[in-house]
Amino acid sequence: MVLMTKTSGIDRLRLMKRAAAARAKGKHKKAIALYRQLLDREPDNPALHKKLAPLYAKTKQASEALASYRVAAQGLLRQGFNAQAIGLLRGAAGQLPTEVILWRAVAELELQRGRRVDAVAALVNGRGHQRKRNQRPQAIELLSHARKINPSDFRVSYDLACLLGKTGQRATAMRLLEGLAWRPDRMQLARVRGLQLRLSPGPGTLGRYIRALLLRR
Repeated sequence: MVLMTKTSGIDRLRLMKRAAAARAKGKHKKAIALYRQLLDREPDNPALHKKLAPLYAKTKQASEALASYRVAAQGLLRQGFNAQAIGLLRGAAGQLPTEVILWRAVAELELQRGRRVDAVAALVNGRGHQRKRNQRPQAIELLSHARKINPSDFRVSYDLACLLGKTGQRATAMRLLEGLAWRPDRMQLARVRGLQLRLSPGPGTLGRYIRALLLRR
């Protein structure tokens, strides 16, 4: 039994070195195959998943990357390394910027640390990667969550109203904008009234827009 344990340890070390060498040479698929051999024996090893996750991301295996990042982050959290878990997930979001779940996860961990500003910033950053027409629902999801955290953030609410208007949710967008119109900032008011005019053209919205422009002077 002792001999088997030693042999297993030597074999593991050999595989780790081969995988690290393959990764260093940019042979991502080979490195993945080697790390997966180790995972067959240690399927819940967060350290292995931490090494595998970015390799999956680089080879366009998003679902596998997400799964490995999740295991790695959970392992860090269990050990109390919350800051490292956030850093890992931020790196994951940088590699997989269209994956909303990663930005939400970063924001949630920042909230747990009482960092509301950082949580909103993560969600806004994530929204910045959802610029295509078919990504608008994801962008709305991120901004809606950010607004729940900080309802007073003008940029979040204004951007959300723009997207709601573009996705046919004009009534909701108009209600949101009306709430923003009570702010004392005259520049912001002009922007709000201008968007209201675009979403619902008419004498009433035109008049409010003109008054806002006059107040801005």
